Amino acid sequence: MPDTIRAAHRLELPAVYDLLEQAFPEAPRPVFVAQTEHDSTFRLHHARVAIIDGQVAGYVRIFARTMLVRGVPVAAGGIGSVAARQDARGRGVATALMRDAIEQMRKRGMLVSFLFSGVPGFYERLGYRIVREPYFEADAREAAATPHTGLYDVRAMTERDVPRLLAIYRRSIAGGTGAIARTARTWRDAAHWLAEDGGGCFVAERNGVPVAYLRSRCRTYGHQILEAECAPRHDGAVPALLAAAGRRALEHRERLVVLAPDDHPLATAMRALASVTETTDARFPMMARTIVDDPALDRAFSEEPLYFWNSDRI
Repeated sequence: MPDTIRAAHRLELPAVYDLLEQAFPEAPRPVFVAQTEHDSTFRLHHARVAIIDGQVAGYVRIFARTMLVRGVPVAAGGIGSVAARQDARGRGVATALMRDAIEQMRKRGMLVSFLFSGVPGFYERLGYRIVREPYFEADAREAAATPHTGLYDVRAMTERDVPRLLAIYRRSIAGGTGAIARTARTWRDAAHWLAEDGGGCFVAERNGVPVAYLRSRCRTYGHQILEAECAPRHDGAVPALLAAAGRRALEHRERLVVLAPDDHPLATAMRALASVTETTDARFPMMARTIVDDPALDRAFSEEPLYFWNSDRI
């Protein structure tokens, strides 16, 4: 067990980055730096460190977010960067950090919590449940040849597009449960630390007006589509965007990987590919739980399908 768990001091952040770089070798150090330095919601009291013999031996970050539950915004806490120093593993550090984080979220009025993990069993013991969404993999060459109407022009996103794309996103998530509410600032923040390297944000236009978008990035296990949304009556733009993502994946010789809400136009487009495989056992599933004792919130959060994108991964 750690000697103490407390908020990190700013001078300890380099040691935190060292720890995360060691714990997550698949993610470059700049990602963790950007998650901290370029996230306007970051507060030191959300950065919890476990101290052993005066040194940082473990870390967990609470990401302050707003989540829609039946269309109503509620305070939410995303959990990320859970790590213990190699010589401190097996001593209950991660469990102690998570229990502290849950208590911190409760004290600060956060009603629900979510995370992504490759070790779901650990978090199930702490009250989280797996949110099962369709996970797709497909051949990039076939995706690049996705048939579409040709009515839409696809291009790279520019800074001017953010208000329009944000409006499309907000309309798409209205009334649902699980989506993260975004502002223009948090949208721009995420572009720094999502590391959309090798991918990017594609926009589909009709008569010069943006009507849909898709975000993707390269990962070690494939070219990952982070999200795709379209304005009403423009579902036909999604196959055009999928073709653009397929071409980008083909450039990097990667398979296309997608975690998408069921019955979404992106899921429909993926299912049309002959090479696609589909499962609900995602490599890094989303997990969620309520923080407060509220039967109505429990029912909404546990019984309704959660509408969530990989771009809200923390």
